[in-house]
Amino acid sequence: MSPARIEVTVTRDGDSEVEAGRWLIGADGARSETRGALGVAFEGFTWPERFLVVSTPFDFHGVIENLVCVNYVVDPQRWHFLLQTPGAWRIMFPIAATESDDLALSRDFARSLMAGLIAGISHYEIVHTTLYRVHQRVAETFRKGRAFLIGDAAHLNNPLGGMGMNGGIHDAINLTDRLAEVWRGSKDDAELGRFEQQRRLVTKEYVETQSIQNKKNLEEPGTTFRDRLITIASDAGRTRDYLLAVSMISSLKRAQELG
Repeated sequence: MSPARIEVTVTRDGDSEVEAGRWLIGADGARSETRGALGVAFEGFTWPERFLVVSTPFDFHGVIENLVCVNYVVDPQRWHFLLQTPGAWRIMFPIAATESDDLALSRDFARSLMAGLIAGISHYEIVHTTLYRVHQRVAETFRKGRAFLIGDAAHLNNPLGGMGMNGGIHDAINLTDRLAEVWRGSKDDAELGRFEQQRRLVTKEYVETQSIQNKKNLEEPGTTFRDRLITIASDAGRTRDYLLAVSMISSLKRAQELG
């Protein structure tokens, strides 16, 4: 890597070639080869539970009043959420460490979980199931020289609240805006250091913290979480603060504070 560019060796169909550019952005996911090649540690932990996603064409709007596109159901034993996508609903359940992968991926097991959603309905068409492990990890740095990490390559969190994808979009906008200014010469290289300063700290302070809390909220016994939401909803100021936090707008304001 020279002071003015970065080189990457790319292998395609057994042939290797060198690609060069001014910068490299590693947006290559949770198993980022870019992060590995840079030797950047991925700090954090893996949840003992796995998440099972069951897809069905069943029309939940026909049996549940006031249903919206994203719905969370609190339960200390088996919380779940229902997400509407084009042509199907996706229902996510936590799978305990004591429940094997083979069991979790069996259609009978999926049907047994689905049978607990609505009293009197036990037969659902299941078109797909996906089981995956869930991580809370943040790269030790989002920048190394002329290479940058964004999205899942830089940070992972549980999907409750949709903060991983949105955080990745925030990363991309923050970084590319700065790269454009440096490319045009309106800012010097110090501007790129602000990407690392802002996005990593905000990820640690907001995305990781809030996504972990989102999971804990769904696991709370009784009506604890609902009662807390009712209290928040009764006060306009607290409602506004809560919505700013879960929508990640607060994290953008915090990033601006960091310069």
